[in-house]
Amino acid sequence: MIKKKDLDHILALHKAQPVGFGYIDIIVKQENVRQLIENLVSSGIQISTITWWEYVDSFPKSSKYGMGGPKSNFYDGWFSELCFGEDEINTNKKDDILKIIENKEIHFSDGKVVRYNEQECLTPALWLEVPEEWKNIQQ
Repeated sequence: MIKKKDLDHILALHKAQPVGFGYIDIIVKQENVRQLIENLVSSGIQISTITWWEYVDSFPKSSKYGMGGPKSNFYDGWFSELCFGEDEINTNKKDDILKIIENKEIHFSDGKVVRYNEQECLTPALWLEVPEEWKNIQQ
């Protein structure tokens, strides 16, 4: 099993930002998703759920789709949570997880469809299965 300090290093290396103090809703921009998933899976970390966020590239720019959320620790903008569309993950195979992410479409009630492969702002957040007592250290 991976050590907590090694997981924290992997997250920082890929600019993956946990929301709060646990290891759920770890937001990672599209440019870093593939490498992060590869590192997590090869380290034996199970991803249980993917939730979805919108990256907004600057303040005070408003989100188009999301409800609100934290300033990015690594980029100039902020993340806005989409409060639906989560995906439960029942595999720890890298290619299967990436297929779920890369084929993601969010359908809104007004008929608008946002596709991961067409909208750079559509951002996954990973829920990791780690010991309950682990707390992330990012500020």
